[in-house]
Amino acid sequence: MIKINLLGVAAPGPAPRERPPVTIGFQVGTLVGALIVCFLVVGVFYKMWSGAIDNLNIELKKEQAEQARLAAIKAENLRYQEQVQQLDQRINTIQALQASRVGPVEIMSALGTVVNKTSDVYLYTASNTTGRLALRGQAGSVESMAVFLASLKSSGVFDDVQLHRFFEDDQHGRLTYKFDVSCMYKPPQPPSTGTTAAPTATPGAPAGRTGM
Repeated sequence: MIKINLLGVAAPGPAPRERPPVTIGFQVGTLVGALIVCFLVVGVFYKMWSGAIDNLNIELKKEQAEQARLAAIKAENLRYQEQVQQLDQRINTIQALQASRVGPVEIMSALGTVVNKTSDVYLYTASNTTGRLALRGQAGSVESMAVFLASLKSSGVFDDVQLHRFFEDDQHGRLTYKFDVSCMYKPPQPPSTGTTAAPTATPGAPAGRTGM
């Protein structure tokens, strides 16, 4: 059976369905679900960032340990360089004494005895061009330099000890004192016996008489 619309008016369509009202429970559930998703996303990012931070802390500790190791090696190298420098200074002093022909072996021996009384006094050069023994060296402290000068004066073989100048010098982070000293070498006198030979009597000579 075919229906024909003779009025020219569109037939009414089906009535729209009414949507069920949004309840508070649905809204709460949606909010809770959104919060759960946010917490999951934040948790994933937090775990990733925490792992990255832990790796960076591990690398930082490794770098700090390597830096401490290199610092110890550097300090050891500086100590070795200082020892080598001190040995070079002693060798240069001996070579300078030999090259300038300061004097006999007794002078060098007496000078070495005085220097060895202090632990941080080193001589660079020693010359005897003006009739006086000119010494140039360094000391680790003012006290060591004073001990060296006092040892020169009390040695008994160096006289008229004069300190011409001294100044501070900072090399390799260590403070030292350079000095110029001059003195006179006084050879030690050979010990005298203090005895004279007693006259001997001539055999067969008559003894003198008194009371005549």
